[in-house]
Amino acid sequence: MKHNWPNDAMFQLSKNTIKYIEDGILEHKVRLEHLRSNSITLKHSEDATGQTDCLFLQLACLVEIPKKIMEIGTWVGTSAYALSQASDALIYTCDQGPDNFYIIEGQESYTDKIICHPKTHSSEFLKNMDDGFDFVFVDGWLNDDDVKGIFEKCEDKFTFIAQDYYSWHRYFNPTVKLTYNHPVFCKGYNAAWKMMSYAWQIGYETDFQSELFPSDPEWLNDGYYIEDFGSINACCVMLKFNRLERM
Repeated sequence: MKHNWPNDAMFQLSKNTIKYIEDGILEHKVRLEHLRSNSITLKHSEDATGQTDCLFLQLACLVEIPKKIMEIGTWVGTSAYALSQASDALIYTCDQGPDNFYIIEGQESYTDKIICHPKTHSSEFLKNMDDGFDFVFVDGWLNDDDVKGIFEKCEDKFTFIAQDYYSWHRYFNPTVKLTYNHPVFCKGYNAAWKMMSYAWQIGYETDFQSELFPSDPEWLNDGYYIEDFGSINACCVMLKFNRLERM
């Protein structure tokens, strides 16, 4: 079956994300407020996952209850800590850069669940990991081998989240001599598209009309705002994969 996904379709489905967020907050509001008020702030985290996106990861953990988590793109560990606070699962992370993971004294209950693989490209990481993952978070650019490796290491049913579905593109208008920020699709969109395309190739018949949860470009500044709660999810995209039968 051939699937065509114009950009408009992947943009309009943010209504799925809104329902997922609102339903999740309705069920887990007290726990999420506690997590937000006790969020871990790391040094040198200017380029790390923002609080609204970390909160979305935590909401997804509370809803999906993962048993084994994979993270590609660790950096200083902001998102890994957020995942560890919201889940009892072990979290296996990798980053092709040096070991920048920031260990906080007294937070062993979280760091003991985070198994870091610095100086490790995602392709090497995926090759050497055991299988059984049911929750994946990606903050980076995926290639085709990465996508194949993720599916090989994951359960038939798993949750996939990627950051930076949109990002800001700065451009200069010479006519009015002003610089503007314009939202454009970014690495999260690339990851989502590659994951969906490969899923269809290997026999997943998932209905992404109902199981694709993208962010909206209007959320880029402050996230999606919920009255009496606050903001959540500035630029994450989530997909739900479920293969009923092996080919």
